Amino acid sequence: MKIIYLLFSFTVGGTERLVANICNQMETQNEEVHLYIINDLIDDNLLDTLNENIHVKLLRRKVGSKDKISPLFKVAKYIKKNKIEVVHCNSFNAPELLILSKIVNPNCKVVSTIHGMGQFENIGKNKILLKNWVCDKFIGISNAVAGDIVAAGIDEKKVVRVYNGIETKKYDCAKLKKYDENAIVIGCVARIIPELKGQDILLEAIKIVKKRHPKVMALLAGGIAENQQRNYEQLIKYVRDNSLEENVKFLGNVDNIPEFLNKIDICVVPSRSEGFGLALVEAMAMGVPCIASNIAGPAEIIKNEETGILFNNGDSVELANKIIKTIGKYQEYKEDAWKKRTRIVEKYSIETMCEQLITLYGKVKANKYANSKLAGFRG
Repeated sequence: MKIIYLLFSFTVGGTERLVANICNQMETQNEEVHLYIINDLIDDNLLDTLNENIHVKLLRRKVGSKDKISPLFKVAKYIKKNKIEVVHCNSFNAPELLILSKIVNPNCKVVSTIHGMGQFENIGKNKILLKNWVCDKFIGISNAVAGDIVAAGIDEKKVVRVYNGIETKKYDCAKLKKYDENAIVIGCVARIIPELKGQDILLEAIKIVKKRHPKVMALLAGGIAENQQRNYEQLIKYVRDNSLEENVKFLGNVDNIPEFLNKIDICVVPSRSEGFGLALVEAMAMGVPCIASNIAGPAEIIKNEETGILFNNGDSVELANKIIKTIGKYQEYKEDAWKKRTRIVEKYSIETMCEQLITLYGKVKANKYANSKLAGFRG
């Protein structure tokens, strides 16, 4: 099967890392895999992780460019020339680039993965109708996201839930030396987007935890997202104003996530909104005790007080208390997290995800929706 994965950027973010892993896994299954990147936001290190047999096309359109027309023709030409059978979009606005492709190559099927909650809000009825026409199938990365897609007005027969997967072999490694052997190390993996990822909530919690555990340290891994420089500076100011310079470190983009997770004691996902929670799954696969916001995605992954701990969305005081509680019973939580990592590895492997995608692509090509085993998302 000839498959193309379409993205606007290819930087070190959760979605981009996921697509890279999907491409590599699909290529090992003898699928012909193409990766098409529209904009010039490209991380060469991430490109280097791709298998050599993957066909990579870099359009390198300038970010912020007003040129909305030429990509329509270039993408359509590429799809037709390479006789692509399935286009899989992993950027929310990517389906609009395929309007011409659907006209000149109607047999090419389009699948669109929605990676977060509320993405259909305020885009207008016409855009929703356009996406519904262009896309043959929509994937929600959790039950909550799939439900959100249907609530927006997308035909339920076109919606399926497929959980994100990780390369589980990378998360089965011996414990490395901690970042700081004398500190309790809290880790957070997310791009700097405080209004979504909640880094400010974590900093407020660390300020409280420090009163009980002066050597607590928070490591924030993740680059600054587009248009977030000012919010990043506000986080830095909060650290300075509250004398947290020795307790909080911003690491920027981290290429080796398993190595990072292996050096921390507790993983915190303080997001205000999260469609799934790939970093959460990665940490759980490492046997790291996890604390996360009680919101859509994480609440599907964590069973509170059994496979992790949930706290009320946005409540930094409760988060601080949960961290303090975990520190107090750390060995118990650590042993329990390690015992239960096997379930995570089995349920959220990249192999399982890609098996489901290949089945889905086949059903879409055959125009089988309602009778498909994958049709619908509940249950």
